[in-house]
Amino acid sequence: MPNRKPAPKRKTTAKKKSNSKSGKKGKKGFSLARFSMFMVLILAIGYGGLAIWEGQLFPEALENLELPDFTEDDEPAEKADSPAGDKKKAEPTKEVEKKVNYDDFDLYFTKAFDFAWPAYTASQAIIERPYYTIRYNEQHEQAMWVAYPLSADSLRQDKLPRTDDFRKDPRVRTGSAQLADYKGSGYDRGHLAPAADFSYDDFALSQSFYLSNMSPQAPSFNRGIWKKLEDKVRDWAMDNDNIYVVTGPVLNKTFKTIGPNEVSVPEYYYKIILDIQKPDIKAIAFLMKNEKSNASLETFVVTIDRIESLTGLDFFPSMPDDLEDGLESSKMTISWF
Repeated sequence: MPNRKPAPKRKTTAKKKSNSKSGKKGKKGFSLARFSMFMVLILAIGYGGLAIWEGQLFPEALENLELPDFTEDDEPAEKADSPAGDKKKAEPTKEVEKKVNYDDFDLYFTKAFDFAWPAYTASQAIIERPYYTIRYNEQHEQAMWVAYPLSADSLRQDKLPRTDDFRKDPRVRTGSAQLADYKGSGYDRGHLAPAADFSYDDFALSQSFYLSNMSPQAPSFNRGIWKKLEDKVRDWAMDNDNIYVVTGPVLNKTFKTIGPNEVSVPEYYYKIILDIQKPDIKAIAFLMKNEKSNASLETFVVTIDRIESLTGLDFFPSMPDDLEDGLESSKMTISWF
């Protein structure tokens, strides 16, 4: 018989089947991983939402963060005597005033002892005196704000001579600035609440010379445009019978310092004036650079909202929201000048 070639062996499919099963198993494992990740994500989102609702997600330290340094968009970097520069930045070129019917408001809140104070907490260094109140800032060794009422009746009284008894404030527990800090510094001991606003009373006048009420000001600023504004505020008090004044430095970063206590030298100062008497309720705010200027006072007018954004302070928090918004978002220059 002729030789026959053996029949070829049939290829086995075991390996193929094995590979097929293996592939199915891998696909199943990948889906489970995705499902697990999805569940973890859902749980994380749920926990985060609950934590935010309960106020526990962010540490308390973040609530007390100081404002960041000025940026190009935020810094009032244009020179004070350049009104065109002021208009190009954050402030609108046209004065805008919200139409608010001030007669609709009950002014009961003005009776509160702390009505003129910016928002504060019990843990902050508040020093209340018979004639003015300050919030002291230990880091910068000066007041963040000074608030007080100013009346025409007080200003009509005989004026007493300046005492110039500058001295350390014994009520600052951590120790206030001292005379040595200003000596030879080239800066004036610039009043925040000016002595001339309290010249009707010996005690009030003397208390205005505590160094907690001082801030390092360039002489040409303190004796020039800043004094001009202080004089104007007294004129407004005479014209409107009673006004409230809140003033202070813009303390939002690290500054050049003077003296052994490292008193900060602010770049800007603000002053806010409020007339809360019907029917002409009005407010005005000023932001001035710590330098000489021959510009008109109107050049420095900004909104109270602008001051709040720079300082992190909340002015007149006891007012109803509509009234506060109307006063703080408008310049109201025409109502004053």
